[in-house]
Amino acid sequence: MRTIENAEALPEADRADGCPHPREVYSLLGHQTAETRFIKAVRSGRLHHAWLLSGPKGIGKATLAYRMARKLLGGESLLSTSLDIPATDEIAQRVEALTHGNLFVLRRPYNTKLKRFRQDIPVDRVREVSGFFQETAAETGQWRVCIIDSADELNRNSENAILKLLEEPPTKTLFLLISAAPGRLLPTIRSRCMSLELRAVPDPQITTWLSEHGRGSPDLIDAAVRLSRGAPGKALALVQNTDVVLRSLSDYIQSLGRDAPDVDLAIAKRLAEKRNVISRDLFWDGLDDTIHAHALFAATGTYEGPFAPAGINRSPKLWQDNHARLRDVRRAEAAINMDKTVTLFELLSSIRQAS
Repeated sequence: MRTIENAEALPEADRADGCPHPREVYSLLGHQTAETRFIKAVRSGRLHHAWLLSGPKGIGKATLAYRMARKLLGGESLLSTSLDIPATDEIAQRVEALTHGNLFVLRRPYNTKLKRFRQDIPVDRVREVSGFFQETAAETGQWRVCIIDSADELNRNSENAILKLLEEPPTKTLFLLISAAPGRLLPTIRSRCMSLELRAVPDPQITTWLSEHGRGSPDLIDAAVRLSRGAPGKALALVQNTDVVLRSLSDYIQSLGRDAPDVDLAIAKRLAEKRNVISRDLFWDGLDDTIHAHALFAATGTYEGPFAPAGINRSPKLWQDNHARLRDVRRAEAAINMDKTVTLFELLSSIRQAS
């Protein structure tokens, strides 16, 4: 099996902090319609060579991709109408260990010298995919599968290289492209893929799922579900990162209305740590949703945020201005190399002091 890096030795760009990797997950909440469509395509004998799995982060795209890969690589499902291949299956074990010779996982590489991930998937990695498909299949008579997690992280050169592979695919090959923003991909890539758009899972289902697995107290589960926007994986990541994300967000909201630079600085420092890269994204999302909920609350009197509303009286316009500034700062941070501690501290302080 070829992969971008040794999964056991290095960090993985497609693993959420504190959460199992999607290839280690053997159940999928919701999305039965998508699974059924894939199963029917396999049975028809006319399986399309490329599938684009789209939907918000944490919705289950990667989990579904690995379920599809296990099936096509020879895993035995308990039911003919399901992709529920048990963890004890030999194929499933090899996929989980990234040792199956017919599976290639394309993702952002980790720079061992700089101790960080690349910001994109470079074209030389795509060339490795091309070499993988040009070689004789490691497992005779079987399909070969390439999972791209995520296609959103391809740069323009690597996108064009992937497009060439999609235009002239070898026989018995399957590309599974994972994307949270498919509209940003080249139209020619989208046109060569079967589209599977995963829909939001109802909140009650996510609540029950988290509760059954003992994933946190009822109040934390409720907050995580509200912030997840119907994405079970995101809800799980939030619960698994309670101290870094949920409690930081709760502390900040409940401290609004008073001068608390110590709170702002503690949160900013915590979320600037390299180990909290994914947690930082989760916090940004949560703060975005919470400020937006306060704007609606000020305008309508109805509050649907994850925690009790801040005890301050602001106009809807002021909350909307806070929300717009938050998004501007986040975009700027993503575009240029800004000091993460200073950036977040100044944003939190500006929202706190707005009047």
